[in-house]
Amino acid sequence: MAGFRDLEVWQLGRRLANSVYELTKSFPKDEQYGLTSQLRRAATSVPCNIAEGWGRNSDGSFTQFLRIARGSLNEVETLIVIATDQGYATESDHDQLVADIEVLGRKLYNLIEKVSKNIVREDLAEYNASPSPLSQSSRSLPSSQSSPPLLKENGSKNTTLR
Repeated sequence: MAGFRDLEVWQLGRRLANSVYELTKSFPKDEQYGLTSQLRRAATSVPCNIAEGWGRNSDGSFTQFLRIARGSLNEVETLIVIATDQGYATESDHDQLVADIEVLGRKLYNLIEKVSKNIVREDLAEYNASPSPLSQSSRSLPSSQSSPPLLKENGSKNTTLR
């Protein structure tokens, strides 16, 4: 049975959260309950909200949780900028994570538009065709082979594998 784990935005969010966890391992101990904790919580919020919205089985709820995930993504970007300003993240880390955030943000926006307009797609090839998913840095997880269709012809979420 297909589910939220098959959504590319969830997979990219998961990789981003893992990248953030890896980055924050080197943050100073006095930031453990400050910037480290807030950055980790914001990053994990992205895939968690995607999963929670999917589980609500309602396009309206799914759209709302996708919007919350986008808000959390903006929070992650802001915290990465602050971490870089404080010298906790390198410019290279900053640039890579911001590039990853931009890709995920575009994909979330596109998915929100499609779901909120109830656009039914049997094939997510166009949705998944955005350039360069999260890069395969040492902090990233392996990429998924493909994503199943998101919606059935009647507009309900597809829950079966093809």
